[in-house]
Amino acid sequence: MNIRFIDIHTHRPVNSEEIQSVPSLFLQDVDSTHPEYPRFSAAIHPWHASQFTPDKVGEMLENIATAPGIIAIGETGLDKACSTDYQLQKLIFGLHLDFAVNHHKPLIIHAVRSWNDLIISLRHTKIPVIIHGYSGGKELTKQLIDLGFYLSVGESVLRITPRFRESLQLIPLTSLFLETDESGEDIRKIYHEISQLRGLSPEEFKIQIFKNFKTVFC
Repeated sequence: MNIRFIDIHTHRPVNSEEIQSVPSLFLQDVDSTHPEYPRFSAAIHPWHASQFTPDKVGEMLENIATAPGIIAIGETGLDKACSTDYQLQKLIFGLHLDFAVNHHKPLIIHAVRSWNDLIISLRHTKIPVIIHGYSGGKELTKQLIDLGFYLSVGESVLRITPRFRESLQLIPLTSLFLETDESGEDIRKIYHEISQLRGLSPEEFKIQIFKNFKTVFC
């Protein structure tokens, strides 16, 4: 069996014999009848929430419900650092959450300065929750792990701070994913860096992340 490097969240997908990417698409760009990718995630990004009415977002979500290849809803979430009205973000995020629950899809979460609200919204959900681009501190890491969330780590690990190095050691291997997001980095480089930090062989680490992928998405 060929175990590939899994890139769980990327805007620059690469698929090969070695790498399996999960492209993160903007929902408004998805053609549900002829999807470009065999596996992908899709959502209205919090930055774009003001561009669509809630009714339109609901309609677009329903249009992709049976699209071949839609394996997750995301990235969706809350971002207090952007200019989009925060209450509107919360409304649009709630639509995504309800849709994901109703259709049994994992959620890929974008979170900026909004942890309290997201945790309140997600703490009782039974679907898998993946926090993308994670680089939080120890206390937040412990809280998210206790809630059963998965944490996806990206290219920030290539210039890791002592604070995040400490947090990374707390993440169970069974709760970990890796991603490239918009960076253009080679996912294999991120795998190599984290396997060294965690004291694992590259092959052992790759197998564990593949198991996590199978657990959540298959």
